[in-house]
Amino acid sequence: MEIHSYDSSYMRFYFFMPAMQFILDENGDIVDVNEFAARYLGYMRTELIGTSPFALVHPEDRKRVRHRSKWLFLHQPNNIHSLEFRALKKNGEIILIQQNMSQMTSEDGKTLFLISCHHIPSEKKARQLLTGQKKVLEWIAKELPLSDILTEISRTVEEIRPNILCSILLMNDETKKLYHAAAPSLPADYVETINGMEVKMNAGSCGTAAYQRDLVIVSDVQTSPLWQRYQALARSHGLRACWSIPIFSSTKKVLGTFAMYHREPCEPDTEDMDLIYTFSSLAGLAIEQARMREELQESRQHYQSLFEYNQDAVFSLHLDGTFFAANGAAAQITGYSRHELLSMTLHDLVIGEDWPKTIEAFANTAEGYSRHVDFRIQHKTGTILSLNATSIPIFINKKIIGVSVIAKDVTEREEREERIQQMAYYDPLTGLPNRRLFPELVLAAVKKARENGKMAAVLYMDIDRFKYVNDSLGHSFGDQVLQKTADLIKKCVANSGTVARMGGDEFTVILPNLDHQEQAIDIAQRILRMFQDPVQIDDLELFLTLSIGISLYPQHSENVDALIQYADIAMYEVKQKGKNDYYVFQDDHLKKKLPDLILLGDLHKSIRNRELFIVYQPIIDVKTTKIRAMETLVRWYHPVHGTVPPSEFIPLAEETGFIVSIGEWVIRQACEQHEKWKKIGLPPVRIAVNISVKELQDQHFAKRVEAILSQKQISPEYLELEITESLMIYNEPIILNNLMRMKEIGVRLSIDDFGTGYSSLAYLKRLDVDTVKIDQSFIADCPRSYYGSVITTTIISLAHHLGMNVIAEGVEHLDQFRYLEEKGCQEAQGYLFSRPLHPKEATKLLFQGIRHLY
Repeated sequence: MEIHSYDSSYMRFYFFMPAMQFILDENGDIVDVNEFAARYLGYMRTELIGTSPFALVHPEDRKRVRHRSKWLFLHQPNNIHSLEFRALKKNGEIILIQQNMSQMTSEDGKTLFLISCHHIPSEKKARQLLTGQKKVLEWIAKELPLSDILTEISRTVEEIRPNILCSILLMNDETKKLYHAAAPSLPADYVETINGMEVKMNAGSCGTAAYQRDLVIVSDVQTSPLWQRYQALARSHGLRACWSIPIFSSTKKVLGTFAMYHREPCEPDTEDMDLIYTFSSLAGLAIEQARMREELQESRQHYQSLFEYNQDAVFSLHLDGTFFAANGAAAQITGYSRHELLSMTLHDLVIGEDWPKTIEAFANTAEGYSRHVDFRIQHKTGTILSLNATSIPIFINKKIIGVSVIAKDVTEREEREERIQQMAYYDPLTGLPNRRLFPELVLAAVKKARENGKMAAVLYMDIDRFKYVNDSLGHSFGDQVLQKTADLIKKCVANSGTVARMGGDEFTVILPNLDHQEQAIDIAQRILRMFQDPVQIDDLELFLTLSIGISLYPQHSENVDALIQYADIAMYEVKQKGKNDYYVFQDDHLKKKLPDLILLGDLHKSIRNRELFIVYQPIIDVKTTKIRAMETLVRWYHPVHGTVPPSEFIPLAEETGFIVSIGEWVIRQACEQHEKWKKIGLPPVRIAVNISVKELQDQHFAKRVEAILSQKQISPEYLELEITESLMIYNEPIILNNLMRMKEIGVRLSIDDFGTGYSSLAYLKRLDVDTVKIDQSFIADCPRSYYGSVITTTIISLAHHLGMNVIAEGVEHLDQFRYLEEKGCQEAQGYLFSRPLHPKEATKLLFQGIRHLY
């Protein structure tokens, strides 16, 4: 890479960092860019140097970025400034970018601007979703204007999905048409044209969705009959897809529609569907709440209307608190007749807890001041009602002779507000505090413990193997299990602390005011004992176990987030040690975690840095000793730590999902090597590649494999995918569809480690498995061990009867090979034949063959 005159050792390091690095001159033009940025954006360096960086900014963000950058060029040269915006790759792909800019002076005195950009990952969007939901709920709870709330909902969705444009239309009950409520990013002309859209079939996505009372997904408005009358309008504004859902009230009344537009033909993915349902529900809550406020306001405007026909309860009282008048609404609210009310006092209605503030308001009004007060009364039936009341002095001849109280029953409104709070801070399934509220509970417990010189403990737990419950018995049954588990934990904790649900099958407990850690351990043991007996759900008994981690204040930390994290880490220690137990956090757990975190960061760069490589181990024909296949194995040579065993980095890749990228790379490398062998005249052999559950859970797996085979012009019959036997327990449609698609195009399937997992003969038949591989643990015992020999012979016989090929793994001794030959095993692999070889060594072996067995 060329380094200019302003170069320094620092600049060299800066330009070789794995991030997008730019240098701008004082006019704001690109004078240099590193290779990483050019490759990542799809350009050559020479295409970018000398151009304006604003060409890389999404057109809708360009004005904002240009304005902000102009300000940065002129102000505070010694600071680092950050900015987020959407950028465009050369292929048109949109990515979310965080930019950090700083100013420096080159050696020749020129002013330069250093820019470092990073792609913001999907976790940021998840945080945006949670933040957006919380903000909207807070705005609803604060009763901010409906238009502001609906606009904020639309902007939140557009920030999470920058390629989306949102629209909210409200239903007019009189005209039965939809009118504009919020559309911050849609063209004004378009919004104006569709304003007043009819609710009927073929009235675009929104009109049809309101008419059908269901979600309507139009992936291409130019081909959809629903959009026939609006196609020209949409085309003129560049709108190609529209997904709309009705906004319902709590009584299932259609309040309006929530729509998401896209400028390209497409269907919503899982994230889009989550946004549609989440924010349409929030919009419904906001609309209903606003309409309730409007109704309340209208009622207050009627306070001056005639006494008898007032919709609200009106009580007239003497200064001693006795009633001398009450309208029909007052009788209806209280349950007492007018005659009964006239023989009562205000004290007879108001509940004791609210009497002080009520009598204070009454006294102030008797002095000539109108007062507003909320209080509760007891209905004649015993029910407690909440009233929103206004007290007004009654003047006769300029003398106050009594007080009028105009009251409205707001019990339903308060219950709704409580539900809003419940939604924001409590888990809807179990009613427990949720992940958002739990840190506040921990903070309160820590403050209390600090004031009293006590301890506090956080217990973090989850249900062992809960995934099997969901997968085998269904999510509805799983929800019942979670509810039962919550009840049992609450029963164990009782008044000692507070239980919360963090999500999924994870629960937490905060125990305040402890004298010693044994009290926390006692609670953990009590919870474990509670689950020793089976849990009854419907007619089924389940034996459940929990893994519990414990962290303590102040021993482990005084920080709330750290205490929760440490308890979580301790819980995973229990998982690794066999589950169904508790464990108290220790500082050395962090030391164990740190290498994994560092290694994980390096693993994500391993493909780009060409640190991963492939080795091949031959699979031979037992009768002829000819090489029939090569198993493809991935290895990692770390520039600092040297060779990292697969047993260390493969689980990390599995845990984070990076195994999907690694797996695709391995298949591509294997097919390229097969193509090279074919070009130099070697007879074709099968290429065997190990596949993980994570890869098969990706709905695009089969398409990627097909694409690789097509690009490399490899016949599918020469690719054999090895899946572990335990994968059979994942009875997921996506996995089965991927495997069945592989069989449809001719790719071979092999069951690895056969005999050690959970295979079902039904699966072997359904998937038309080609090969079973006998696990090396059985081969190691042959032929000396009776049981090892019997199991090996049985597997060989079973495979033959099912018409399957058999491969014996881990063959290391000649007597094992002779035994397999005698029992009719077709193929074998192991160190007796060859260790895993680098491509050049494997090529040589393919030319020479296996020569040392005879």
